[in-house]
Amino acid sequence: MDEFASRRYPINEDMAFQRRSWIVERAGWVLLVAIAAAGLSGVLGNGPASWQTVRAGTLSVAYERFQRATRVSPIVFTVAPASGNETTLHVSAPFQRDFEFSSIQPPPLRTRAGPDGLDLTFAAQPGAPGRIVIWAHSRRYGLSRITAAVDGGAAASFWIFIYP
Repeated sequence: MDEFASRRYPINEDMAFQRRSWIVERAGWVLLVAIAAAGLSGVLGNGPASWQTVRAGTLSVAYERFQRATRVSPIVFTVAPASGNETTLHVSAPFQRDFEFSSIQPPPLRTRAGPDGLDLTFAAQPGAPGRIVIWAHSRRYGLSRITAAVDGGAAASFWIFIYP
């Protein structure tokens, strides 16, 4: 007697339907394992797959590509040694519009907001690299495309995806 044949005695069985339900069940298992692996790797928030560093000219930006809207995250700008006493960091309008700043370290000497973005001017020690950390959380969900530049130099472009 074939174990996978449909039969009516002692109970009514439909083995074709049973095979289809087993396939759906195994696909569900694979999907759950894939979601757990993505979460552990950082695709759904803080983790190794989320951290990214972008460089352009004298500017380096370290940030999390995937963030939660309710979590304050650091965005670290590293600037090559300055030639003058001040360094101006320009961040684009989407950064100003989409994020709420909790803290800027060190505090800027001057700020200027305009339609093209935000200019933050910091004191710099000539010949020493600078590090600026902006702690922020998102005001909206989805993808934000941001550019940043130092002292009118090359712009570093990056994106951040915000989960609810």
